Amino acid sequence: MNSKKRFRWIRIITVIAILVSSFLVYQHYKTTPSRFCKFGESFDCGIVNKSPYSTIDGILYFLHFDLGFSSVPLFELEIPVSAIGILIFLLIIAMSYKIEKNRPFLGLKPKKQIKIMKLLMALSIVFALYLVYIEAFVLLFYCIYCLVLDALIVAEAMLIKDLK
Repeated sequence: MNSKKRFRWIRIITVIAILVSSFLVYQHYKTTPSRFCKFGESFDCGIVNKSPYSTIDGILYFLHFDLGFSSVPLFELEIPVSAIGILIFLLIIAMSYKIEKNRPFLGLKPKKQIKIMKLLMALSIVFALYLVYIEAFVLLFYCIYCLVLDALIVAEAMLIKDLK
């Protein structure tokens, strides 16, 4: 795939990921149950998206309560992880424009931007795997929008991994 097409696909996937993440943030704060998210016996986005694992301090909650590390402190960081995803995707889209134009971004040369994008995507995949684990083995419910977002992360990582 040529470079121009690759960057176009990175931006398309990123925009879709921002939209899905925005919907998840909205659902996280929404007080009434969603009609879009509950179907079948195993899919309920409300349970997943409003669980303590859906916030930034969800990993600490997992370590403290599920793995028994009671010395791990708990914080009240009620920021949904999907909001952090939006910030990461905004960085990806901004850097992809700058890299394609061979211009610096926040003082970083394109080569450094590519390294940062690859690191962000690697961390995103690891975190997505953690969240799928939480859905499958802790909550016993899946969020279809979360799974769509996970697939978008993998697709984007596949496109970014070959950037040079």
